[in-house]
Amino acid sequence: MDICRQLYDMAGVDTLVILTPSNTRYLSGYSSTNCQIILNKRNSYFLTDMRYYLEAKQFLGKRFEVLCQDIKTAKSLIEGSKIGIENDISYGQYKMISQLEGDNLIDITEYISTLRDVKTDIEIGCIKKAQSVTELAYDEALKIIKEGVSEVELAAYIEYIMKRNGCNIAFESIVAFGDHTASPHAHPSQRALKSGDFITMDIGASYDGYCSDMTRTVGYGQLSTNQVEIYAHVLKAQSLAIDKLKAGMTGKEGDAIARDYFQEQGLDKYFTHSLGHGVGIDIHEGVGLTPREDRILQPNMVVTVEPGLYIDGQFGVRIEDMVQITKSGVIDLTNTDKQLTIL
Repeated sequence: MDICRQLYDMAGVDTLVILTPSNTRYLSGYSSTNCQIILNKRNSYFLTDMRYYLEAKQFLGKRFEVLCQDIKTAKSLIEGSKIGIENDISYGQYKMISQLEGDNLIDITEYISTLRDVKTDIEIGCIKKAQSVTELAYDEALKIIKEGVSEVELAAYIEYIMKRNGCNIAFESIVAFGDHTASPHAHPSQRALKSGDFITMDIGASYDGYCSDMTRTVGYGQLSTNQVEIYAHVLKAQSLAIDKLKAGMTGKEGDAIARDYFQEQGLDKYFTHSLGHGVGIDIHEGVGLTPREDRILQPNMVVTVEPGLYIDGQFGVRIEDMVQITKSGVIDLTNTDKQLTIL
C-alpha cells in the first residue's frame, strides 16, 4: 500500500494536512522549501510554487496531483469534519488552518511517528550509504591532522569530502580540540591543535534525504594517563550498551546500561546527556535512549549509541555508533575502529 494511503487509513480522519518538511519528504520522497501535502478520501495532493512545480510534477506525477498553489488557497481540497494535523507545526501554520477549518483539528503525529520510527530496507540502505561516506570523510580527515590546524579548517575539510562524494552534511560538524572537547556540542572555532589534545569529531552525511551520525575521539601527541583511562571507560560503556541493546527494551532501559556502568565507576556526574537518539530523515527523531523514554525499541529502528564523559576545563570523550535494532540485539552500522588512536 502507498505510504500516504496507509497513513490516511491509520489516522481515521476525513482530511490530512501535512506541513512539516521532514514528513512531506517522508511521504513524497521529494524535498523543497515550499511544499504541503493534503490527503483526502479521493486523492493525494502535493502543493508547491512555480520554483518547484515542473520538477515536482515530473518526480511525483504518478503518486500525487501536483498543484501550483498553497494551503491558503486549497480550502476546496479539505473535506469532511475531522482534519488531521501534526503537533510540531508552527503557531502561524496552526492559526492559518484553524481560520480555514475552525477548531475541529485532530493531532495525528503519533501515526506518522509509528511509520517513520521503523525503517524499511530502502531507508536503511540510504542510511548505510550516508554512513559509508561519513567514514570516508573521517579517514581522509585523519590524514590532514597536524599541529596548528584549526577546528574550523578540519570541519570544512570533512564537509568537503562528504559533498565531493555525493552527500550533503546531515548537521553542522562538531570538531573540537583540547579542553573544548569538554563541551558536548562545541562549535568549531579558530582554536589550533597542539600536542596532548584530544580531538572530537561528531560528523554525519545525508544521502537521498537520510542521515548518518558518528563520533570519534582521537589523541594528538602525548596523552595523560587520565585521558587514556577516561577513554577506556567510555569505550567500555559503549561496548556494554551495544552488546545488550535489543528490541523489546524501553529507551530508558537502554540508556541505563551505560549510565549504570558510569555510576559504578564513580563517573556518572560527567555523563551529561542521554545515551542516544533515533536517526532517519531527521538527525534526531523517534525513540531515543534517554532516562525518560518509556517507548519500546522495535526491530529496524536505527539509533545512536554515544556515551560520553566531559570534565570541565580539561577534556571530553565521546564515541558514537549508529545501530539497527533487531529482535536479538543490534547490527552495528558503523565500521570505523574505536580503539584509541593517537596521531
